[in-house]
Amino acid sequence: MISTEKKSRPTVSIETLLRFSVMVFWVMLGVQVFTATATKEEANYFFPPFISIFGFLGFGPAFWINTRNIAFQKPGWQPALLLAYQALCGFMINTDLLYIVAAEIPLVLPGRMAFTWIVVQNLMLIAWVLWLDHIGGPVSFLELPQLPHFLNVVLTHFSVFSIHAFAFFMGYLAASEARGRRDAERLNAELLATQDLLAQSSRLAERAFVARELHDALGHHLVALKVNLELAQNLVVEGSAKTPINDALSLIKRLLSEVRGVVSNVRTQPRMELRKAIETLLAGISELSIELVFPDDFQISDPSHAHVLFRCVQEAVTNTLKHAKAKKLRIEFRNDQSAVYLTVRDDGMGVANLEQNHGLKGMRERLESVNGELDIASAPRRGFTLTARIAKPDRL
Repeated sequence: MISTEKKSRPTVSIETLLRFSVMVFWVMLGVQVFTATATKEEANYFFPPFISIFGFLGFGPAFWINTRNIAFQKPGWQPALLLAYQALCGFMINTDLLYIVAAEIPLVLPGRMAFTWIVVQNLMLIAWVLWLDHIGGPVSFLELPQLPHFLNVVLTHFSVFSIHAFAFFMGYLAASEARGRRDAERLNAELLATQDLLAQSSRLAERAFVARELHDALGHHLVALKVNLELAQNLVVEGSAKTPINDALSLIKRLLSEVRGVVSNVRTQPRMELRKAIETLLAGISELSIELVFPDDFQISDPSHAHVLFRCVQEAVTNTLKHAKAKKLRIEFRNDQSAVYLTVRDDGMGVANLEQNHGLKGMRERLESVNGELDIASAPRRGFTLTARIAKPDRL
């Protein structure tokens, strides 16, 4: 059999293209900087040559480190510090480096902060260039003879600002593409996990339906037929019909016994493969180091219980990603004779006074609908711990 499935070609993300393009630009700009340093021109106007060289050499690695994980970038002092170092290199060594900084800003900073940074950076650049011009520093403007010097200065700043804006929005596009791809992968993992749970629940529902139909329809008819045959057996004392009636009655008894056995086997519910669904869900999470603990004897056969626990894990992971600023997450399932337990613990910042959002309220409501309960504990710098408990029915 010939497969008609087409293999998808590997694609290069905008994020990767932008990073490599910037590194090529940085290398080419290095030739200009080193040449200027050797001839004692612009590059070492404020710094000795060796400081200019080392400062420039540190710019590229700083950019590469700062943009190594765009999709999962979180605001922090380290990215901002590296960005400030690069901006300083741009002001003090070569202002062309600020084009790279403009593209990097939306990759490492959230929306409003990124916009504020690029505006402040351009205002500082205008002031810096005007000051250099005032003291006779290494600065040049457009020189259109038909225009006064003031308009040449304005056009120069406008052209520089336009290039900065272009670089900024290219960075924004790359960041949006990377984070959109991350969200799509996460949503796809959630969809696959949910589909798996629904498929398992559907199979269990079908088994229960078949068991009911066998018992209520076929079983009742066989019982009625057995009663009628027993009545006929009592009415026929002797004769040629006695033997066939006895044989039919024996056959009905065996058939009824087999039907009851089939119903019993069908009603014996296999356990839900909750671990498989959880692992599929977590496969779309790359921002955290997640430890998943499932004991070998863990069993849950009620689809509603499995669905509630799955949603609890989903909500807990979402809250951790959004609010906890955690690096590690531990998800542990366990059970005893009376209940099934889920414990989710992260190493995030924690809070002193926890305000329950709609997600936590919905989680509590889901648990209460299946005779469960939710306990939440959190403290500053001690992370967040969530414990869900669902009482076992008489039969799991």
